[in-house]
Amino acid sequence: MLYPRIARIGDVDKLVADAEMVGYKEHMTQEYRILFLSGVISGEMDSQNLLLALDSLSNDPIKIVITSPGGDLDTTFLFVDTMKLIQSPVITIGRYCASAACLILASGKERYLYPHAKTMLHLATGAMSGDYKDYAIQHKLMVSYQNKIVDILTEAGVKKSRDEILTDIDRDFWLDPHEAIDYGLADKILEPQIWKEWIE
Repeated sequence: MLYPRIARIGDVDKLVADAEMVGYKEHMTQEYRILFLSGVISGEMDSQNLLLALDSLSNDPIKIVITSPGGDLDTTFLFVDTMKLIQSPVITIGRYCASAACLILASGKERYLYPHAKTMLHLATGAMSGDYKDYAIQHKLMVSYQNKIVDILTEAGVKKSRDEILTDIDRDFWLDPHEAIDYGLADKILEPQIWKEWIE
């Protein structure tokens, strides 16, 4: 979908050339400081660079709409670092937040969930290869990742001990919106009035 097709130039409505049109994501970013984090989280994502760019323009809130099954933990940790580095408060809005995406949701200054959103946490996963020395190195790295996950959840407001969190996420730990709020991953259900205020 391209937006807009008609633009007002002075007092005249003009048909916009195809080359001058922008996509909905660019429109939402430019007009409302709303970013979309969709799909698998990977090192190729541009969203954290957009956070830095928007923060350089003003310190008004930035909203991130998240629909993701998770992905690369290194990228996720850097994304969370960027959210905490910038001056603009980052508001996270969860639609489907599994695995690493749930860490980004939880790290928002204000955290909202769609009424039928899904969230899921689990242990860090990855493939190992090599000889037994390589396995030892990779195991140490996985333990480090596990500790970082618990640190992020604790800093975000999960009111449980490290052992309790590790027990909870020992297998896929699914939570509906109310359960996620009670757990400390989010603050509120997103209501139409809140959205309306953001885009007016």
